Amino acid sequence: MLDFMDYIQLAFAEATGWNGENSYSSLTATAQSLLDFSTPERLRVHLSSLSTPHFATSYTLGTVGLIDGSVSYLFSTVPFENTASKSALIPLRKIAPGYRQVQPPVAPVEDWGWDSLLGDINSVGSGNKIDNEVESTRRKATLLHATLHLPPPTTLNALFLRRLSPTMQLSLAVCSTQGPPLSKSAPQASLLTQLSHNTGKYSNEYLFSTDNTLFGWRGLWNFGPDPRKSQDQSSARLSLLSAGAEAYYSPVSSLVGMSTGLRFSTLPAATEGSPSLTGNHGGPISTFPYTLTLTLTPLTGSLSTTYSVRASPNLAFCSRFGFNVYSWESEMVAGCELWRQGRKTPARSSLDGDDGLEWARRKMRGEALPIHESPSTTPFEPATTPLLGEKEDGAGESVVKIRVDQSWNVRLLWEGRIKELLVSAGIGLGPGSFSPSCSSVPAAGSTSSAGGGHPPSYWRGVGVSILYSS
Repeated sequence: MLDFMDYIQLAFAEATGWNGENSYSSLTATAQSLLDFSTPERLRVHLSSLSTPHFATSYTLGTVGLIDGSVSYLFSTVPFENTASKSALIPLRKIAPGYRQVQPPVAPVEDWGWDSLLGDINSVGSGNKIDNEVESTRRKATLLHATLHLPPPTTLNALFLRRLSPTMQLSLAVCSTQGPPLSKSAPQASLLTQLSHNTGKYSNEYLFSTDNTLFGWRGLWNFGPDPRKSQDQSSARLSLLSAGAEAYYSPVSSLVGMSTGLRFSTLPAATEGSPSLTGNHGGPISTFPYTLTLTLTPLTGSLSTTYSVRASPNLAFCSRFGFNVYSWESEMVAGCELWRQGRKTPARSSLDGDDGLEWARRKMRGEALPIHESPSTTPFEPATTPLLGEKEDGAGESVVKIRVDQSWNVRLLWEGRIKELLVSAGIGLGPGSFSPSCSSVPAAGSTSSAGGGHPPSYWRGVGVSILYSS
């Protein structure tokens, strides 16, 4: 489950029209959501609030050996007036990501339009005052976020995010860790700078980290029509093929890294059954939405393939196979997620004395039914089933995720809503030597076991995370 501050940052991206999915770092996002989810570590409570449309706070208290916690603050020049901030209203599918439906590439809006985001200035006075106000409202969208982890030695994480243009975004991330209590050494700090350029057709990211003076680049290219020139053709596409790569180099430590990847995914038009695409049959081109990825790291010889499919609006499966050509080691991981739909809210309030069956009584009396009271549109017989991943879909009440690898390491996660609380509970099981300090699931593919010929024991990591926001 995402933290409240991560949820607000996603709302910032939506409000400013930034497509973070069109990036090489999101190439395998679907498989990561279904297979690489983490389970909570023991008990952790999050108290969050969107105090004003521009300011948010979050406090965390956890018990992991010792009592620990964090304090977070966030400020944005873009107001979050239409963002659901209460835990009872936050759509669970947004804060608990699962199968991600890849959307067609969209060209950035060339009309900057920050006036509509930051307020209307037409009512301001005349003269120089208008010019000054125009300049202030056209300032670039900016987000500031800081988190202080306690107790000592404390760690400070800070983020500065700024939109430079419709296609450019700059982010500065700082991490500073205080030294031991009795040490007079300066805090260890690192800065990560990232400049992103996203045109819809392709995206580039340029990175620099003060840690080992690391330089990096990531790029993604979408095959097919350019959305900047042919909007209609892009919206009618059935599938999308994307290719990308990344490269890193550190002149200090002579560190070199690179990888490349491919992704093939069906688009919403392939399963919606549009008459212009399906001909006379009117059925969908593809029965199930699916995503295929292939990633290769040439220097280490690692090859990984993933296959994700949404078998129904509430059920998705995913598998990953990894292979190393140098060591002949392999990895096999499989997982799934199952959503439980909440009860639909009746169209009319029960205070009006309507139990939702008035349409049936009228039909038995032979009366004509108004269109808005047709039984096909009543809450008990919905005309359409909402699809997983839709922006306006908040009907999911809970979700269960499970993953298992070839070493029988198992993770089980339940996320749902209890009253006005968002709760995440998980457990990890796997073969290995028992260790009291082991509170999280080891990396996929680990094969540690008890030595000396003794049968392997099974460790358990159980945790619960509770989020309440107002």
